[in-house]
Amino acid sequence: MDIGKLMGMFGFGADDLQEVMDDPDVQNMMQSEQMQQLLQSPGLSGLLGKAGEIAAQGGIMPDDMDSIMESTGGIDGLLAGMGDLFGSMGFDEIDLDEETENYEPEAVDAGDRAFVTELKAWLKDTLTDIPAQDVCMLEIGYHLGYSEDQTPGADLWLAYNTTQTDAENRTKGAERWNFANWTDNYFRSIDDEPLTEWRESQGYELEEDDGDMTRHIYDLAVLAVMELHKDQFTEQRFGHKVPFIIEDYEYNQKTAIRAVKANGGKELFDKEFFSDCGFEDDEEEQA
Repeated sequence: MDIGKLMGMFGFGADDLQEVMDDPDVQNMMQSEQMQQLLQSPGLSGLLGKAGEIAAQGGIMPDDMDSIMESTGGIDGLLAGMGDLFGSMGFDEIDLDEETENYEPEAVDAGDRAFVTELKAWLKDTLTDIPAQDVCMLEIGYHLGYSEDQTPGADLWLAYNTTQTDAENRTKGAERWNFANWTDNYFRSIDDEPLTEWRESQGYELEEDDGDMTRHIYDLAVLAVMELHKDQFTEQRFGHKVPFIIEDYEYNQKTAIRAVKANGGKELFDKEFFSDCGFEDDEEEQA
């Protein structure tokens, strides 16, 4: 497949293509087995071919949708093709129970262990400072942020929700598990020092995270939550076990895997949460 044509369809010129293709990370990605399989996918080739024809003629013509449907075998064929496409990229359906059982986060060295200890202590202090008593959901999130002068900075934070806000979200039909709708969706951030010390001990560069550092942070957060639950800390603080979600702004299947592992099972979550993470309800699958 001609990547230049693909990028051209989205408005990129030759100079843009060269800059992208000169990036070492892009070169490694393009050489991967999964990417090669994706680029050779008949479904993707057919869809992009039709899209190229539409772009060449200057827009969508009346017969274009019929032509696309016919070339892909109708809507069923199109959906099947898209399923094959995303399956080849690693987004095919997974078994939550199996993946959770196989997910074993660990502190691999002294730097990891020190950070888990710092994180657990910070969580205890922060949970103690939450003013509300009817806390029902917690979330630990991480992202790379920038100050007004564009200085990069890592931010590891805690959010919480209460039963009162949760009930209001139910009444309004709002997404209950989306922390944007919570009582306090950005309660407090951990100090820079322990996060910086850990990052430097592991050799990570702040602006060169390809996802490995974030996954590593979340693995250690899972360990910290597991230890908090082992100590029954949320029961002592709030009178019941409170579930932690470990993710940033968008939930996915890995969010659910981490949540089930960190909280010792599925019991603290409902099917709406798992649906938000991309899992179909068993009854819907069978229908």
